Amino acid sequence: MTQSIKATKILILIFLIIGLYSCSPEKKLAIEFASKAKSNSILILAPNQLFKVNLKTFMLDSLGIKDDKNKDSLLLIHSHYLSELNDSLFIANYILGYAKSLSKFGFRIYNQSQMEQFLGIDSNTYQINIAQIELEETLYTYRDEANVVDSYYYHDHNLNAVYVNSWFEISNLDKGNSKQNIYFSSDLITDIPEGAFDYDIFSGRVRYMYNIDSLELNMLYDFAYQLGSEYAKYTFDLLLNEELDNKIDASQRNNKYWRYDPTRRTFFLAKDDRFIPLDE
Repeated sequence: MTQSIKATKILILIFLIIGLYSCSPEKKLAIEFASKAKSNSILILAPNQLFKVNLKTFMLDSLGIKDDKNKDSLLLIHSHYLSELNDSLFIANYILGYAKSLSKFGFRIYNQSQMEQFLGIDSNTYQINIAQIELEETLYTYRDEANVVDSYYYHDHNLNAVYVNSWFEISNLDKGNSKQNIYFSSDLITDIPEGAFDYDIFSGRVRYMYNIDSLELNMLYDFAYQLGSEYAKYTFDLLLNEELDNKIDASQRNNKYWRYDPTRRTFFLAKDDRFIPLDE
């Protein structure tokens, strides 16, 4: 047997091993779940309003406000972003991003106005209630740092920031199962700093030069859409991993949390990009 034939057989054996591994029960089930998403229907319920909190309490001193009883409402009135934010527009963008992204996985999407039509479906149904969305306006300290000529330099920026906190109630309605599991996620949008440390070889001094692209109100509406789109992916991944947990024996489950890209049709591992369960 020639060396080339031996090499060919070894390569074939390697591919067979890879093929067997890729066709593990876990992956087969994951592929099956993704392929059958189009047979599932999801009802999305949206909140009626936002909860808004201004955490910039230092403003009370600068404004000379001593009224602790009404401090929360006063802080909100004097907030830079939240006082002007349109709740309906923010929620609409959030839900639009969420629904459009979920539909890319193949799900049939229903909203509250289609409740009667949704209730006529007798199987493969989920209800997702975005129970609460909270916005917190605050300052966020960002440190820009670098090593220049073997010395450490840094500059701290106090950036305007808004946290968006979301609570999801997710129910699998099949077989009369109405149990709601609650999940949480939080993301942050800030001013965008661009800075650089410059070393002057003649004077030996290091200067820090920077520019800040300020956070604007309209960016929050775009951010709402982006969050909805991303959390739709979290939702699919959650349902996928629950399917694996329910149908694969614990001894065979590898305890990895899988994510799925519907465009590339590929699976990959999640890190912190997932919902936080609150019912455990």
